[in-house]
Amino acid sequence: MSDNEMKEILKMVEDGKITAEEASELLNALEADDIVDEAEADIGEASATFSREAEPNLKSIADKVRSFWRIPLVIGVVITVLGGLWMLGAMQSAGFGFWFYCAWLPFSLGVLLVVLAAGSRKSHWLFVKVKQAPGEKPQNITFGFPLPLRFSAWILRNLGHHIPGMENAVGVDEILEKLANTPIGDSALIVDVHDDDGEEVQVFIG
Repeated sequence: MSDNEMKEILKMVEDGKITAEEASELLNALEADDIVDEAEADIGEASATFSREAEPNLKSIADKVRSFWRIPLVIGVVITVLGGLWMLGAMQSAGFGFWFYCAWLPFSLGVLLVVLAAGSRKSHWLFVKVKQAPGEKPQNITFGFPLPLRFSAWILRNLGHHIPGMENAVGVDEILEKLANTPIGDSALIVDVHDDDGEEVQVFIG
């Protein structure tokens, strides 16, 4: 709001064209317009768009990232086999002693990795694709990881009232359930952020 606009409103009050209450409303409206203009200017620096459908190239990137589930699977199998061999050797040499029970730790860790890797094939993933400004290296960064949506929804539904800050969060578990029910491979959420310097961030659950 400029000084001229304020002077004009005050003059209208002096001339009796508007009341003091109406002048106050005009001043508040002008201040609100200024706030909106500032917000639009800030948004102009980085625009974000939300969509429910991923672009074809993002889906191909998601498929490529999702294929990395084999890495923890192989690691889990190797750890499980080594843990099993350790258990067998410890049992043959000293029976069910200290080292036999110590071998349960890597064996259990390997089994857990195998289960998680196998389960990630049929779970939703969070994918993030970052395109840096021209001249920055690496130009493109892409990563993803599986999301335990149904487990998170169950936690919030049954234990959410014990989590600080979640007492008033209503419907979060229902949102997670809806995302979990989205067919695997379909994008459940897209966030596309573009910056003026050429940086771009794309996020989606699929």
